[in-house]
Amino acid sequence: LSNALMHHPDINLILATGGPGMVKAAYSSGKPAIGVGAGNTPVVIDETADIKRAVASVLMSKTFDNGVICASEQSVVVVDSVYDAVRERFASHGGYMLQGQELKAVQNVILKNGALNAAIVGQPAYKIAELAGFSVPETTKILIGEVTVVDESEPFAHEKLSPTLAMYRAKDFEEAVEKAEKLVAMGGIG
Repeated sequence: LSNALMHHPDINLILATGGPGMVKAAYSSGKPAIGVGAGNTPVVIDETADIKRAVASVLMSKTFDNGVICASEQSVVVVDSVYDAVRERFASHGGYMLQGQELKAVQNVILKNGALNAAIVGQPAYKIAELAGFSVPETTKILIGEVTVVDESEPFAHEKLSPTLAMYRAKDFEEAVEKAEKLVAMGGIG
């Protein structure tokens, strides 16, 4: 269908988002094309944020189509002064805070052979938990991994295309921006 649309005579410009194959097909169509790849979107929440609105916005983004939109948030980087309030807001509004073995189990299903595990893409949070070997209420909106490492070794630092979210703590706004920049540079300039 995508290929047929790209070659339709009434199409003058193609905007392609997604994997390399889709972008390459758009560029090879013989028509003007704008291609965008992975988006490892982080959000910084600091002491100036409206916490209720920020958390509601992230939840709305991550639960629309179960997070398959590449522009949905993949990580939140929260400054220390509001971290606990943000954590509590997520937990009281459908966010499941992964602990101990559950965190490790979800880390183990996010990636498969170093790449995004297709089995989690677009799945509801409770199904991802089942894949990881534990259960959460079916009303769970997102699985949140509180992590510290911002590099390729941390599965939560990658684009996840699912209702899973990394949550990082930063001592201040400057450190939060540094972590956000690393996340984008690592896997999602677009």
